[in-house]
Amino acid sequence: MTNGQSIVIKGEISGAEDLVIAGRVEGTINLDGCVLTLAPGSKVVGDVSAGTVIVSGEIDGTLVATKRLEARSTAVIKGELTTPVLLVVEGATVCAEVEMPTRDARKPQLAVAV
Repeated sequence: MTNGQSIVIKGEISGAEDLVIAGRVEGTINLDGCVLTLAPGSKVVGDVSAGTVIVSGEIDGTLVATKRLEARSTAVIKGELTTPVLLVVEGATVCAEVEMPTRDARKPQLAVAV
């Protein structure tokens, strides 16, 4: 039995609730204000927009996290990312253009966990 890692979705995913991806998505993901979790072994190729994005898999594209982006130790992030709060755990690979706009008059926050 697998945990969805063999699933491939091509197209657009949108919704108003949290989502966990364990397989491969090629296309657009839009989860306005919700939490998107990319499980270890998952891969997303395309544009992603969500409130909070937790990456343990791989993403290649444009990523917008309006609240927070967490790159866990197994994460591979390529492309462009925009988020006011960025947490990068030791072992994560981030090879991206990063934009950290201010939110609610706060300064952008960057944390590197070891």
